[in-house]
Amino acid sequence: MASLRSTLDSASPLLLPAAAVLAITAIVQAGGDELLSRVLTVALMNMVIVIGLYTFVGNSGVFSFGHIAFAAIGAYSAAILAAPPKSVDGVSGKDILLSGLPTFLRDAHASPLVATLAGGAVCAVIAAIVSLPLMRLSGIAASIATFSLLLIVNVVASNWRAVTNGTGGIAGVPTTTTAWVALCWVLVAMGAAFAFQLTRVCLRLRASREDEVAARASGIAIYLERRYAFVLSAFLVGVGGGLYGQYLGSFSPGAFYLPLTFTTVAMLVIGGTTSLTGAVFGAVFVATISELLRRTEESVHVSSLSQIGLAVVMLLVLTLRPGGLTGGAEARLPRRLPRLGRFGARTRS
Repeated sequence: MASLRSTLDSASPLLLPAAAVLAITAIVQAGGDELLSRVLTVALMNMVIVIGLYTFVGNSGVFSFGHIAFAAIGAYSAAILAAPPKSVDGVSGKDILLSGLPTFLRDAHASPLVATLAGGAVCAVIAAIVSLPLMRLSGIAASIATFSLLLIVNVVASNWRAVTNGTGGIAGVPTTTTAWVALCWVLVAMGAAFAFQLTRVCLRLRASREDEVAARASGIAIYLERRYAFVLSAFLVGVGGGLYGQYLGSFSPGAFYLPLTFTTVAMLVIGGTTSLTGAVFGAVFVATISELLRRTEESVHVSSLSQIGLAVVMLLVLTLRPGGLTGGAEARLPRRLPRLGRFGARTRS
């Protein structure tokens, strides 16, 4: 019994948030509200991206403002593979919209699962390359460098007409991402992030987050540990981008730029940067507040109320709870559970 309790307690940072997200999804889907279901789907896709962002930022202590670049790469990669090669029944295919694609890409067609995984894999490969110079930086220099990556990807996506159709955007992508599909990927992302937390690589990386000088003096190869986390993080964010692309159906480079960057960063900061629970709770909290503010905005006819309200909430959290709503702590089971007596009354343990 004690060993079971110990196992559940050690896995509670994964099991409790996963159970909460599963319960929320089941309740919303059972309600049958189509608009609320779409809000939930977007929130779950954002959660995948935030978990990916946490995997690097939360464990390394290096803040990144450029991870949405991988969401853009994942979205375009998955869209190119998922879009039909030929135009059928009035639906434009890659033969019209992306006629400049290389032949092997123009003729390629993959299932939503394969396309999403491919989008994440492309991001992982690119992250492994760009991490060579980026992961040698620390502090504000690293944050600015990652933001530069976002700018570069946005410029490339806006001008590489043969592959992305430039600012005209890509269309004709099958819309296969539902709330349940997004939920499955959230659980996968949570499992991957939690498993990474248990590795020696992550423990060494967290040591460098607390004291970089001491970690280097102890022989920790911070450069390599950061690269591992950066690649895994890029894969998860790329998966989130792939889900977005197959949810929107048509999108342009602007869909993966500053607004999504600020939203996902706010989710991570508000929830708590240094814990998986904070990443999940922050995504749920911001999505709920944003939807409430949006509905209030529609009822009182005040433009930009949702953006202003979210900014105020973020300021309040940073002022009152600098460590986020969770304080950077993981969800844990109560140390003692009350035992029930013969007729259901609580007894002392």
